[in-house]
Amino acid sequence: MNRSAAPPGAGRRKPWQRRLAIGAWVFSVLCVLGVLGMLVTVVYEMRQPAEAERRKCCWEENATPEWTAGVLGVQVPEAATDRRAGLHSNVQYDAALLAFTVTTAEADRFLQPLLREGAQMARNRHPEEPGYTRSDGFGHLGLPEPETFAEGMRITSVCPREAKTPESGALRLCAKIHAHEFQPGTTRIYLWAGSDASIPKPTP
Repeated sequence: MNRSAAPPGAGRRKPWQRRLAIGAWVFSVLCVLGVLGMLVTVVYEMRQPAEAERRKCCWEENATPEWTAGVLGVQVPEAATDRRAGLHSNVQYDAALLAFTVTTAEADRFLQPLLREGAQMARNRHPEEPGYTRSDGFGHLGLPEPETFAEGMRITSVCPREAKTPESGALRLCAKIHAHEFQPGTTRIYLWAGSDASIPKPTP
């Protein structure tokens, strides 16, 4: 006995069925993209406060320029303006930061006694990109990081008693120094000193 022949078009989807399947597929893709977009947004928003907290983390209060100068063992010129300071503490090291602005001639008088005899400050030939930041840097004090400047920037590092001067003998920590002549005749001094030993914290 022969089987009945299949009607024409059997096994094929009708046009409206194909359109329905395509629509369902597009809807599924859109749903997946929507969920992914929401996840990206949530992660981004969660990271923003975390990043802000990270940058605020570990900075001690009451680290005044006068207190920080004493910690470093330096005498800030009396004529210095725009004095800023901070103390950053973490499990690895403490960092004392001090910045101030003086005339370039006054900056040279401040720096020269700290340098070894015959030593010259170097130029910053490999500056960081604008916007560069660091968790223990001068950005916390509202200043651009000195590593981002090339024009007018001089760099050195000093340690206590490297130079045979009272100023070098008074130093208490090794320090990185950036001197930036950001306009003719005016220089901002940046001092950054890290210590593996805990630096005594300022009191209110």
